[in-house]
Amino acid sequence: MKEKVKKLILGKSLREKQLRTAYLFIAPCIAYFFLIFIAQIPHILYLSFHAFFGLDFSKYVGLSQFLGILREKLFWASMWNTLYFSCLSIPSVLGLSLGIALLIHYIKTRIIKDFFKALYFLPTVCSLVAAALIWSWIYEPNIGLLNNLFLKIGLLPQTWLHNPYLVIPSLVIMNVWVRLGLGMIIFVAGLESIPAVYYEAARIDGANRLQQFLRITLPLLNPQIMLVLILETIFTLQIFDLPYVATEGGPANASRTIVLHLYQTAFKWNRPGKASAISLYLFAMILILTVVQWKISRKRVMY
Repeated sequence: MKEKVKKLILGKSLREKQLRTAYLFIAPCIAYFFLIFIAQIPHILYLSFHAFFGLDFSKYVGLSQFLGILREKLFWASMWNTLYFSCLSIPSVLGLSLGIALLIHYIKTRIIKDFFKALYFLPTVCSLVAAALIWSWIYEPNIGLLNNLFLKIGLLPQTWLHNPYLVIPSLVIMNVWVRLGLGMIIFVAGLESIPAVYYEAARIDGANRLQQFLRITLPLLNPQIMLVLILETIFTLQIFDLPYVATEGGPANASRTIVLHLYQTAFKWNRPGKASAISLYLFAMILILTVVQWKISRKRVMY
């Protein structure tokens, strides 16, 4: 009895040591997040309630900046562009990354599987600025790779980033190329954690591959699906690098996203108070969507 108590005490002590070590390792990340993001919230709130005239003089304006933003057509156009971009990008990343993960999962040779994982994940570590420059050359109307390919197969060349109707879909293709690898890695990890015995039991019961996918794979991948969905929602709503480098919000503000609008309001038009108010609107939108998605993701899945 004494030995059992001793083991329990030692085990608890080891667990506490492991937790302390884990917290020590993540402490720098927590400190960085607090100093860069959380600690700035009071200052952003102060800025959003003040209008600035020059570097030194400011005036308290209350909620007038928040109300004024809601009456601006440019703000709503930027918001629409951001939502349009997100609605195209998120399902594309989710569906393609899951499909590629399934194909990679069924590859039996380990070397080939690792090769394709690395191949699809490589664009994820690429800078968004570099990705925008690469795809700007691909989309170039006269000497771009894509239009030259179109001409060879008998299709008409397009003006891609210079066309108000094509610019957002063109940026979505850039974003999917960059973000596909992260979702793929998350889904491959989820697929490898599903016990093979479930599929064996389903085959014995006469389930085909589609039924196995719908009844076993999708329900058991629910945590990974919601994780990718939340990550992509947060990322796409804050998209800035791709439109800034590739189009600068053009043509005719057709690719102006809300963060690009915020950036130009603060640093081009020198309106830090108004930009802070826009950032709070964006924060509220992201927070609401994330909480809704989190609530949905916590729903129990019946196996």
